[in-house]
Amino acid sequence: MNNLEIFKWLAIFSPIVSGIIVGVVTHILSNRSKRIEILYQNKTRAFNEIHKILIDYRFELEQIIYKNPFLERSSEAKDSVETLTLLNNALVRNSIYLNKQSREAVMDLVTKINFYCISQTQDFENINPYISMAVEIKNVIDILYKDLNLK
Repeated sequence: MNNLEIFKWLAIFSPIVSGIIVGVVTHILSNRSKRIEILYQNKTRAFNEIHKILIDYRFELEQIIYKNPFLERSSEAKDSVETLTLLNNALVRNSIYLNKQSREAVMDLVTKINFYCISQTQDFENINPYISMAVEIKNVIDILYKDLNLK
């Protein structure tokens, strides 16, 4: 085989090989982007579910803190025990879509709400437990936003 024949064969096979390489790389990258898109859609759904529970609970706490007669109780606002159940169920359903920091923050909040429910049998004269719980809810919401790269 002389150089001319080698160049002929290269001219025939190089487009085929480059087409195969481009096809494989495109397939791999498109599958990866589809997986990331599906994960992000589910992560957004998980965030919305947990965020709604936390915001409703925070409204309930604010009603207790400010004792304002003009703050109407939302029909969706839940007390601590209902919130604990809803948040725990949402965490179990969506923990796969949350990163480690978000999962730990929500689990810590579930633990704090649990202790809060136990200590709620005593009537609090001051509002410090309510305020600290509202601040903790805000911190968890900020961590969830950070997980979604929205803040």
